[in-house]
Amino acid sequence: MGRFFYFYTMIKTTLNKLMVCLVILAITSCIKYHENPNAFYKIAPELLIGQVQLAYMNHMEGNAARQASYYDNHFHGCDRSYLTSNTYGENRGSYNDMWSDVYIEGISIAKLVIENKSSSPLLKGVAQILQGSLYAEMALLFGDVPYSQAVNPDEYPHPVYDAQQSVVEGGIALIKAGIANVGDVTISEGYGGNRLAGGTWTVAANTLVARYELSLGNYDAAIAAATNGIDKRAEDLVTQHGTEYYNKNLFYQFTVDERDGYLFAADNSRKGNQSHLYNLLKSSTISGSEVTRVLDTSGDFYRFSHYFIDSEYGIVRLNYNIGVRFAQTASFPLASYNENQLILAEANYKKSSKDEAPARTHLNNVRTELVNEYNAIGFKDVSGNTITITQNKFPKTNASGDLLLRQILEEKYITLVGEIVTFHDLRRTGNFLNVPLKKQAIISTFPQRFLYPQSEIDYNKNVPKPVPGFIDKTTVFWKSY
Repeated sequence: MGRFFYFYTMIKTTLNKLMVCLVILAITSCIKYHENPNAFYKIAPELLIGQVQLAYMNHMEGNAARQASYYDNHFHGCDRSYLTSNTYGENRGSYNDMWSDVYIEGISIAKLVIENKSSSPLLKGVAQILQGSLYAEMALLFGDVPYSQAVNPDEYPHPVYDAQQSVVEGGIALIKAGIANVGDVTISEGYGGNRLAGGTWTVAANTLVARYELSLGNYDAAIAAATNGIDKRAEDLVTQHGTEYYNKNLFYQFTVDERDGYLFAADNSRKGNQSHLYNLLKSSTISGSEVTRVLDTSGDFYRFSHYFIDSEYGIVRLNYNIGVRFAQTASFPLASYNENQLILAEANYKKSSKDEAPARTHLNNVRTELVNEYNAIGFKDVSGNTITITQNKFPKTNASGDLLLRQILEEKYITLVGEIVTFHDLRRTGNFLNVPLKKQAIISTFPQRFLYPQSEIDYNKNVPKPVPGFIDKTTVFWKSY
């Protein structure tokens, strides 16, 4: 981790100098240059929290989300490096930036805010929630990661790798400490700025706690947290985007501005080059499809249009038109009502008493919300008339047993398109949904983790040995589902 700590030390040293404006300018345009470029001055922690939020947004919506989404077969890589990704043949260098972005720009800056004596309880709490979530996400993606000795280069130039479960538990504890500090303050009032929106920090943070308790198989704890989590769509913790280049939806920015042609839903000019999600959404309209939905949903016709769009040469792109999932200005969910309801559904089914009635209720709540969401979009028929989508397009379930569990997990897989949590779910459940590997796969087992970056292997002597590979299970996800 030597290179990481070199950069961290450099950032820590320069935070008290004028050069820090290079960081601050990324989150505010209100800073004036100091008259004496050689003078020292302190940076208010209020000016740093935006950088933590940007790092969190970048991780949850950016490269990590894209990689998780072609590993879990939401999308299909169609050009250059993404063709290699379809084989699950990633190299460790691909993770260098992701790792350093989270630790340097997210976790380490959050630490500066948390430890600053001038930070208000609210400011400290926001930083704790985001830092805790970043730690938990890194552990779930990579396995054992630095935690107890992380971002402390003076004392620990080669931090140890803490056990995956203890890092997730540490992340949960940080989020809970943050909840105690933020109170009932809304995200907009609590430093959300033009970056984040939603309800209160407390309800969003409780949904995050529920996510990570579920990942550990703590079903009762997940229910307790989710019960106090997001209970309406208006409370979703989401990113905010605009039309400026560095403020666009990150999926839009990648697929339109930066790497056009790399990431699609399907390439129908080549047999077998369709993502599993594409096939699921098309299953009700493709005669003889080998893929079928466990809960028949004719409304998937509209959901397909919300996610994807047919284009030339048999290519099916992510839909980036105005008002749909990957539009230029579309918000991206970081924690949502739909996720919270589906956590409650699964956890109620999986807990020791196996409460199927509330499990069905929470799944059906999501089905009703989909009707509301798609009616709000305003789909048109061929004559240009607005279509009213009725509940029978997203019928409620009366299932029980394994069928009910499959319906819950499949609804989550489809509804949370592009979100990292679906990759967590497939590994956590032992791929209970039987999502297939891609046709081009050079592995025969579902991928189990992101790879430790080459920069870590080169510089941190405490990287786990032997270095785990792509299909080596992590300790948390080794457990039987």
